[in-house]
Amino acid sequence: MRTIVNSRGMLAGLALLAAAGMTACSANRTPSSTGPDNAQMTAPAASAAASRAASPAAAIPSATPTGIQNLVITGAEKSQLTATFMTFKGIPLSDIAGAGPTPGSVYYAYDPATDTHWALADFESSTTAPFDVMVNFQDGGSMGMYRQTGAGAWQVQLGGVPPWCTESKFFPRTVLTTWSISAPTGLTC
Repeated sequence: MRTIVNSRGMLAGLALLAAAGMTACSANRTPSSTGPDNAQMTAPAASAAASRAASPAAAIPSATPTGIQNLVITGAEKSQLTATFMTFKGIPLSDIAGAGPTPGSVYYAYDPATDTHWALADFESSTTAPFDVMVNFQDGGSMGMYRQTGAGAWQVQLGGVPPWCTESKFFPRTVLTTWSISAPTGLTC
C-alpha cells in the first residue's frame, strides 16, 4: 500500500513539473503554419449563432494586413467553448476549475475572408476532479483549439506538447500572427 501512495505522490510531482515545463515552453512562440487539422464537431450550431447575435464581440484593429480581427470574447462565448471542451472530453463542469477557461488564457479571432471564428483556451482540472481526469489534462489535454465556420458548430481539437507544434498545424499562420503567438527559438516540430 505504501508503494502505491508513494508512486501517486511521485506522479503528482511529475505532473506539476510537466505543467511548469509546458508553461515555460509556451511563453515565447513564433508563427509558421498550414491550415487546420482534423477536428471534432461537438457544439450545436444554433446556440453558437444565437449567442454571437445576442452579444457581438468588439473587434480590436488587427496589427497585420491580413484582415484577421482580434476579438474580445464575451462570457457567453467562453461558455460555448467550455461546453464544447466538456463534451469532447466527456467530463462534467465540476471537473473544470473555475467552471471555464483559465483567466487570461483565451484568444479569439475572426477571419472575414473565410467567415471563420478561431479560439484558443486553456483549462485546469478542479481539485475535486477524479485522478484520471487530472491526468488527462496533462500533455496538452488542457488546451482547446477551436474553429467555427459561419453559423456551424464549434470544432475542437486538443493541444499537445510542445504547444507550438499542435497550434501551428491547427491555426492559420495569419491567426497566430494576429495573436502574437510565436515558436520558441530553435524549436523544430
